[in-house]
Amino acid sequence: MLNRLIWQFKKAPITVSLIGICIIVYILSFFLFGEEMTAYEGLFFGGYNPVYVMVTHEYYRLFTANFIHFGFLHLAVNCYSLYGLGMFIEKSLDFKKYLILIIVTAFMTTGLPYIFYLLTGYGANVVSGGISGVIFGLIGALGALALHYHYIYMDIFKQLAPNVILMLVISFVIPSISLSGHLAGLASGFICTYILLMFKHQKHVIH
Repeated sequence: MLNRLIWQFKKAPITVSLIGICIIVYILSFFLFGEEMTAYEGLFFGGYNPVYVMVTHEYYRLFTANFIHFGFLHLAVNCYSLYGLGMFIEKSLDFKKYLILIIVTAFMTTGLPYIFYLLTGYGANVVSGGISGVIFGLIGALGALALHYHYIYMDIFKQLAPNVILMLVISFVIPSISLSGHLAGLASGFICTYILLMFKHQKHVIH
C-alpha cells in the first residue's frame, strides 16, 4: 500500500498532495465538529463567505475554502473525481503548467463569485467550501486540450461531456451547491489552459 502511494505521488505529486491536504483538513474538522460541519463551523474552519471576506479582509479564505468539506460524502466524491481527472490532466501538462492551473482555478472558484457579490450583492448568505470548483477547472482544462489537440483529447472530452452536463444540471437544481463556483472553475480552467497552450505554441513558432 505504501509503495503504491509513493508510486502515485511520483506519478502525479500535485494531485496526490491536494487529495492528502483535503483528507487531513477533514480529519481535523471531524475531531473538532464531528462527521458534518454546519455553515458556521465551516466559516470558522476557513470557508468562504463574501461578506466575511469583505469585512475582515481575510482574503486567504478565497484559497482555503477549497480544502474544507462539510461531510464525508462531500469529501469522498470530490477526492474520487479529483483523482480521476487530476491524474490524467497532470500527466498531460507539465508540472509548472498544472500547478499554475490549480492555483488559478482555486482562486477563481471563489474570486469570481466574490467580484460578482461586490457588483450585485448576490450570495451574501453563502458559506462555501470544497474542491469541486477546481475539479470543474480540470474539466475546462480538458476542453482546452481537446480544442488544441483534437485528435488526441476530443474523444475523451466527448465521453466526459454527458457527466459534465449532469454535474451542471445538479448545480442548478440543488441550492446548496455553488453554481457560481462551478461555472467560475470551469471557465477559468479552460481559459488558463488555453493561454498556457498558446504560450507553448508561440515558443515553438519563435524557435
